Amino acid sequence: MKIGIIQNKNKKECLYYVAKLAEAIERNGSIVYISDCRDDDKNIYSEVDVIISVGGDGTFLKAASYAVEGSVPVVGFNLGTLGMLTEFEKDDIDSKISRILSGEYNTEERSIIDVYAVKNDGTERFLGRALNDCVVSRHLISGIAYINLYISDVLVDTYPCDGIIVATQTGSTGYSMSAGGPIVEPGTDVNIITSVCSHSLLSHPIVAKASSTVRIEIAKKHRNIYVTIDGHSYIKLEESECIECRKSRKKLNIL
Repeated sequence: MKIGIIQNKNKKECLYYVAKLAEAIERNGSIVYISDCRDDDKNIYSEVDVIISVGGDGTFLKAASYAVEGSVPVVGFNLGTLGMLTEFEKDDIDSKISRILSGEYNTEERSIIDVYAVKNDGTERFLGRALNDCVVSRHLISGIAYINLYISDVLVDTYPCDGIIVATQTGSTGYSMSAGGPIVEPGTDVNIITSVCSHSLLSHPIVAKASSTVRIEIAKKHRNIYVTIDGHSYIKLEESECIECRKSRKKLNIL
């Protein structure tokens, strides 16, 4: 078996634990590849059978975004502060590596979201895949946004708010949770839609089928609306565009 280790060198302990993981893998007679989370270093994902992400949830999401393309399962080794997506801790290296290399594991499929910006004439541009969440929000120093939310072409409501979060079940423990959204049990194929700082007494999170298309339209003209995907893609929305979140054909395999 070939194991890829994706590391976050910004974590002080990273090099030490990457060395311990690599030693455990090689001691069991397997091959290890070590890489950073860089856009120009994607070849590792086509070479390995399993990816181990060493860092926090941010590192996991970056590694998983590449692993999705090749359907490579990802497992997280937590060096972060939360570690909601990570599977094993610092004192659990030898036993977990032994189980991985002997095939004593299950993989769990998670749905992800394809995010599109759609113009009034129907033309669209693909913005990226959300493993955790897609956030449509105003710029911090601009005025309140008025946002129409549609689920499967049905208008749900107009929200006067700072933004709207569309989170996968995987992302239910991220920004959505911080904004008051529910935590969803793994294996539940849904999306969670949560408004951010809504100026309304009737604003509540919504749980929708993952297969439903979620459309977010800006109800009143606003020059500073941005789309953030998994906390790292930051794209300005044109005035003639809305956002559509659709269930992707791709799947995230978590080991």
